[in-house]
Amino acid sequence: MLDKRILYFLAVVEEGSFSAAGKAHYITQSAISQQVASLENDLSIPLFDRTFYKPKLTQAGEQYYAFCKEVLYKEVEILNEMYKVSHAEEAVLHIGITGPLESKHLPSIISLYEEMYPRKVIKISKCTFSSGAERLLSGELDVAFGILNDLSVHSTLAATPLIDHKVCVICSPNHPLAHKQSVVSKELQGEKVISLSKEAGPNFYADFMRSFKEDGFTPNIVKYVDNLEEMVLNVRLNRGVAWISKEVIQETDKVHVLDIVDSHHHATFAIGRRRRNLREDVKGFIELCKDYFATLDTIS
Repeated sequence: MLDKRILYFLAVVEEGSFSAAGKAHYITQSAISQQVASLENDLSIPLFDRTFYKPKLTQAGEQYYAFCKEVLYKEVEILNEMYKVSHAEEAVLHIGITGPLESKHLPSIISLYEEMYPRKVIKISKCTFSSGAERLLSGELDVAFGILNDLSVHSTLAATPLIDHKVCVICSPNHPLAHKQSVVSKELQGEKVISLSKEAGPNFYADFMRSFKEDGFTPNIVKYVDNLEEMVLNVRLNRGVAWISKEVIQETDKVHVLDIVDSHHHATFAIGRRRRNLREDVKGFIELCKDYFATLDTIS
């Protein structure tokens, strides 16, 4: 297995900075810097030129990076062969889900998966967009569903897009907007808004706020929530409106749905795994998900 200092070195190169590498590995920038400096000290070679705004590889650093990547790829190949030879796949597939979209479609996907891997045990855990990525990184989950940007931001995770969400606005049936079928984005300026918290998905939240800026106004957010169920409940109680993916709304939610005209809001539903999770059944599950969602004409 590669020295963790080498993995941190690779992360600095691929993330573009020490701070970004620290975030990807959930450690501080100073800890990353110390680990890379320790590696350089052992090698007696400076790997980065730190006189620039962002670290730039020295000529020796470029050669060392290419060598480490080659070793890493070889390690992956060897581990993959070990899995194939020993058939030592885990008996459990641990899946992280975020909400009603998975609850609706996952039973069909699992049924197909169990035909391919009849001896597997399925374990399902509820996550937020953020905690799903964190639990993938820690190895607690084999796969996790979520929003593409909260998965793909981590260089050690592989994220596979599944569907592009149709973002809409929901309100209480008692709300003044409930008589409309659609609304122009700027008409919603000043409306009380229920929003997922930054902690629930930091990159989702950043895109959410950026889309408001592109739409030309700042949202009047009156309450932050940590999950979709809490969001829908607050909307039903007429405490505000919410931007949400149409695909996750259920009839039992008892909210009014409005299409948004001239809006930049968007989101891509995806599934992620650790790049170094080489299990064939994990890759098989992801392929089943891709095929399943690709064959759906519409997702209601």
